[in-house]
Order: sequence, then structure tokens, then C-alpha cells
Amino acid sequence: MAAAGDASDEMPIFFVEGPDGLIDAIAGADSIAPPPTNPRLYCHHCNTQLEFAGGASYVQCYLCRTMNAVLSGSQLGGRTMNMLCTVCGTSNLAPWGTAYVRCGQCNTVSDVTHIYHTSSGGGPAAYPRFNV
Repeated sequence: MAAAGDASDEMPIFFVEGPDGLIDAIAGADSIAPPPTNPRLYCHHCNTQLEFAGGASYVQCYLCRTMNAVLSGSQLGGRTMNMLCTVCGTSNLAPWGTAYVRCGQCNTVSDVTHIYHTSSGGGPAAYPRFNV
């Protein structure tokens, strides 16, 4: 059993330093909660791990500048498309595979299914091939 005043019974002590460099206060705690972790995903283009604020819909990769859609239940960022509104010209970002896009400026709904075409003519393709 540890004796009173033993080092194992001491609480951690924190010094609160002000912007001027002076110690403003001393604080202690019984337990220290770990800092909250932000969600992470991998860029769908370059596979770089990205950390982002919870609730974000899109994350731009700092390395390759690709926009990634945040997809629930997936650690890989989703492809996106940038659609210009035919009425007001506003640029609207949407996840790849979306059939309709509502303009954030004028609320016009645009059908974008024409960009998902296949050579077989069967229906929308999930990821058409592009030569980059």
C-alpha cells in the first residue's frame, strides 16, 4: 500500500501560460481525457490520408488538390463532379453517380445522368474510364 504523499498518489499538474509567457495559473486533474479524434479518409486519387472536421461533406486533398466526397461507412473518399448551373452559372459540387443536382444559388434542379454513359447503352456507368 502506498504511503500518504507517495509520488504515485500525486495528481498531474499543469501550468497555464499566458500569451506574454508568464505562468497565469496552476491546475491539476484526477484524469486526463484524450483529445477528440477527427474522422479520416483516404484520397481516392493519390491515397493520402486526410483528417477533416466531423460533419464535412467534402474534403480537398492537400497533396493532389482532388475533391473527395465523404461517404458514410467508407474510409476511401468518393469521386466528385463539378456541375455548372445552366440558369445562373454557379458551380455546384456533387458526389459522382448523382442523377440530379440542385443549384445552391437559384435552386434549379438539373438532370446530370447524360454524363454517365456506357458503350453498351445499358445504363449509367459507375465509373467511366478517362485517359489522364
